[in-house]
Amino acid sequence: MADGMRYIFKVSDVPLIQSPDGTMQDSVMITEDTCGSDQYTAGLFWVRPGTHGHSDMHPAQDEVYYIISGRGILHLEGVEHRMEAGDVVFVPQGHEHSVSNDGDEVLSLFWAIGAGWSTIPEIRDELSTWPEIPVDQNW
Repeated sequence: MADGMRYIFKVSDVPLIQSPDGTMQDSVMITEDTCGSDQYTAGLFWVRPGTHGHSDMHPAQDEVYYIISGRGILHLEGVEHRMEAGDVVFVPQGHEHSVSNDGDEVLSLFWAIGAGWSTIPEIRDELSTWPEIPVDQNW
């Protein structure tokens, strides 16, 4: 492992980015560059209360969420699934999905994909369009 690689991350250790419509924030923490992981990509994700994030799909990667706080709805292939703090969520590869927050508090989750950051260009390309914001603007 290269010098300077991290094993423990705080939100302030990596850029905080926000979706152009202001409904979602993301912090990509586990990558080849941050800690040498070529098998996983992971981070923290937030959805503003009363909003619905856009849909996406990962053709060749499963995704897992752990709901840290809040509650909301996972929209998976057009079917709604309730989720709340403490739940673990599995999103199979190739399934269109989105998350909405119908609660009064920010929906916070940890997400992980079983693929290295360099092997998921569709996610990297999308998140590269999200502007970086100061960490103190995290909801």
